[in-house]
Amino acid sequence: MIPLGSEGPQKNDVPVVCPSVQSKVSRITVAIILGGGGGRRGNRYSSSSSSEEYGRPHRPHRPPSRPRPPSRPPPARRCESDWLTFNRPQGTWCVKVFSTGGATRDTAEQLCQAQGATLTGVQDANENMQIAADAVRAYNLNPMGTGDVWLGARRKPNCPYRTSCAPLETFDWTDGHTTGNYFFWGPSEPNGIIWTNWGQQNCVVQLVSSCCPTARYGYPHGSLDDQHCQNLFNLYACGKRPS
Repeated sequence: MIPLGSEGPQKNDVPVVCPSVQSKVSRITVAIILGGGGGRRGNRYSSSSSSEEYGRPHRPHRPPSRPRPPSRPPPARRCESDWLTFNRPQGTWCVKVFSTGGATRDTAEQLCQAQGATLTGVQDANENMQIAADAVRAYNLNPMGTGDVWLGARRKPNCPYRTSCAPLETFDWTDGHTTGNYFFWGPSEPNGIIWTNWGQQNCVVQLVSSCCPTARYGYPHGSLDDQHCQNLFNLYACGKRPS
């Protein structure tokens, strides 16, 4: 009971604590700090605990895989050793001249196809002279003096007569690889002679000589001539991509 006339405890009054009680409070505070705050003596659940504690099987650590070495590019395709190799802007082209007992243009094309090739066109002057030289090699197997080599060219449909088109615009190469309009025509060629039974000269041959600087008709060795596709000639030049 508070005596009459006296006031109760004020807000700013400092409570009096007995020494024995204060000592117990201090010991409890120290125990809480040392024990980790919750009365536990250590945290059983650390971040390094294994997965078995959670019921999952332990997986062994896999070392990092080694990078694979870069793949090797496929070997470059080459022409066979007995074929000419022409490094054209549109890709490598292989050419070889063959001799036969006599073939029309269509028969010569079939013979080339048996070689995995087709009658070849001529890309430039260098190719033209190398093909002519290879024809001489074929001549050495069958000496004939002068001769004609079937090439892969056809008269354009819009150039039926000699005066229809300019000489360099009269024919197209047919091998699917030769580009441009290089044609080393002989003098006054292509002359477009029309025969009653064979019609127009719609095909092309290269005139070569195994002995002399001039070939048939006195034309330079290696020059071109338009011919009837039905004629029989002993040489043909095949072309193909390297394999």
